[in-house]
Amino acid sequence: MANSGCKDVPGPDEESFLYFAYGSNLMTERIHLRNPSAAFFCVARLQDFKLDFGNSQGKTSQTWHGGIATIFQSPGDEVWGVVWKMNKSNLNSLDELFAWVQKKMVCHWSIERS
Repeated sequence: MANSGCKDVPGPDEESFLYFAYGSNLMTERIHLRNPSAAFFCVARLQDFKLDFGNSQGKTSQTWHGGIATIFQSPGDEVWGVVWKMNKSNLNSLDELFAWVQKKMVCHWSIERS
């Protein structure tokens, strides 16, 4: 992952983690609904992934009855988003929100500060 606009703040500690967000989780109001500890960390770009709407199970939003923003591996593409620094106590709410995400879609990444 490369990024742009990182704040000069410490990275995660024992009580926190970094979460790459896209779609509706870009909005502070939205991420704070279930994850009140979320603090903006930086703008970031996820290399070799592509943004799409919908998922492998055909799930749509209960709210607007359309496709849900998702990402998938796609060499040469990139997805722009933000990184939130969150307290580990918010992990359960993310697991509930993204229960449909196949665990093999989870990837590990590092931040390169510019």
